[in-house]
Amino acid sequence: MRLIHLKLAARNVRRQPHRTIALGGAVAFSALVMTLISGFVNGMDSAIQDNVTLYSGGHVLVSGYTVSWSGRLQSRFADEAVANIVQSAYPEIRTASPISQTRATVVFGSREVQLTLRGIDWTKDQLYHDSLILSKGDWNGIASSRSMLMSAQTANRFGLSIGDQVVVRLTTASGQENVTDYKVAGIYDDSAAGGMNTAFVSFGDLTTDLNMKSNEQQEIGVFLKNSTGAENAAQIITKALTAKGYTVSRSTMSNASTGNAADVNAGAGTGSAGSGPTSRHLAPGTVIYHVSTVQELAGEIGSALGSIRWIGYAVFILMLIVSATGISNSYRMVLLERTKEIGMLRCIGYKRKDVFSSFIAEGILLAGGAALVGVILALPVGFGIGLVPFNPHGDFGAALVQGHLRFAPWLGQLLLILVFVTIVAIAAVFLPARKAAEVVPVEALRKTA
Repeated sequence: MRLIHLKLAARNVRRQPHRTIALGGAVAFSALVMTLISGFVNGMDSAIQDNVTLYSGGHVLVSGYTVSWSGRLQSRFADEAVANIVQSAYPEIRTASPISQTRATVVFGSREVQLTLRGIDWTKDQLYHDSLILSKGDWNGIASSRSMLMSAQTANRFGLSIGDQVVVRLTTASGQENVTDYKVAGIYDDSAAGGMNTAFVSFGDLTTDLNMKSNEQQEIGVFLKNSTGAENAAQIITKALTAKGYTVSRSTMSNASTGNAADVNAGAGTGSAGSGPTSRHLAPGTVIYHVSTVQELAGEIGSALGSIRWIGYAVFILMLIVSATGISNSYRMVLLERTKEIGMLRCIGYKRKDVFSSFIAEGILLAGGAALVGVILALPVGFGIGLVPFNPHGDFGAALVQGHLRFAPWLGQLLLILVFVTIVAIAAVFLPARKAAEVVPVEALRKTA
């Protein structure tokens, strides 16, 4: 497209500012909306993975289930070699720490609440030190024996402060009831963790409370240097364990965690789900391992975000259709208004392709420029919305970062928006441009004389 076509297109865009502003405003608004939707969905997706990593204890979880004498699967295993295999299987592992976890009832005075109680090896931990913000207490006190790190929401509900004793009722790994106590040594800002309501204690203390041996654990929480590699890491870890003869599954193990072992299938050393025997046919002491990722654990919320993303696409497409219709109709009017001008241009040497190119160039300048304005305006708007606080304990608390939406637009998506809008504009102008190119100079001058 020659420079003269661009100059003519630029002049024509400026000729009728009201029309240009109306059409350009519609296109800019479409680009702004899509930029905001894509940026916030990206941010929410990233926040969910970060928060679910906190909920679960790692980007990748390796869980072990041991077959008891009654044939039930208990969430426990004692093979220390598994941790070494996991640690050496993938080079991008930052930490691989043992985890014990259970649902427990925490009692203080006449009040009680059910919480997830997680045992952490504070000497190996990296994730929680980096991610949790302490509002009260310090990490040294939290790491001491029989100490608990509690969420601000629970602490406020109970009126708890540092040094208070709470009673904890829980079910051991073998299914028995146990009652113990802990001292509140720290309170973390749960709004900074997506509204997480989990209490943390020492791994050794919880292992004892769960009636497990000192060398036993329930899970290995793998924290990666980059969360995007979680699925690849899970596959590599699964293959590494399978190669060593361990029974590994990537299927959903929710039944195992509830003790309904009869319904749990595990691959017999193949790393595949559903292809091996059930726990009824496994000898007591047999261990079944399950490898899961943060993406799998974030599945339900991720599905909701996927719906939001598709709704955003639908809105964007609808707005583009409306804008394209407006552009096409507008340029039909432009063709009628410029018939004499087109005839004069043809008389002084303009060819059909020159007229066609000038119309296309005008559409590209109008739509492309408007889309660029919309994308640029969306950036301060998006970051401004990100400053607005939201309730971290609401339905989308896990999609928030410290109680705020995260706006994370990707450069590739912004470029795609610009390209897509420009292509739609070219398609909208194509027919009027072709009709303009087919104008016969003599007839154009005669009809408009």
